[in-house]
Amino acid sequence: MTSIDLTPFGFTPTESAAYAALLRQGPSTGYALAQAMRLARANAYGALEGLVTRGAAQRAPGERPARYRPADPQALLVELAARQGEALDRLSRSLKDATRPQEPATRFVAGERAVANLVQQLVARAAREVRGVLASELWRSTLPAWRRAAGRATLEIRTAGEPVDDEGLTRGTVAGDSPTLLLIDAAQVLTAAGSAEQITALWSSHPLIVTLAAAALRAE
Repeated sequence: MTSIDLTPFGFTPTESAAYAALLRQGPSTGYALAQAMRLARANAYGALEGLVTRGAAQRAPGERPARYRPADPQALLVELAARQGEALDRLSRSLKDATRPQEPATRFVAGERAVANLVQQLVARAAREVRGVLASELWRSTLPAWRRAAGRATLEIRTAGEPVDDEGLTRGTVAGDSPTLLLIDAAQVLTAAGSAEQITALWSSHPLIVTLAAAALRAE
């Protein structure tokens, strides 16, 4: 099984290894897991309780000794994404109070999930408008953010590629080979090219890149 690393999401290395072990061998007691992982029993139980606290495992009710089963991986992904989104919302609200001028920044992101998450974060926080083109393959995974943005911002979006169920949020389609190019509140730009895990995106708040993106969208 591919190595599973949950540490970027607040889990300890032992908890991360325990979750992977539960996925391999199914519901287990702390003793069985300690044997499989070659851990002290107290450490195994501590890791399992940590997984339960963070929603990555469940303790079977009424069983003695207690048995633990892993959370469904897709359900765990949804849970972690929701928590990160909430944490980013709180941070965003806090940062709005910061008045110190910031230097323009540019960042690169790779991989379909990472790019989709970035699109969601930017779009969901749009205050006035989002204009541009979005690859059709990114539409479904980012749809909740577009719904949220539609309540307070103007959306002038077209999708590139196959038509999508846009719920009336887009303004049609463009050629499938058109890159993603989003201009958010005339202050941030996201552009992306490629597909699936080969997709690469660039985000920037640099005024020159913002100006170039605005000009490119006007020229279409």
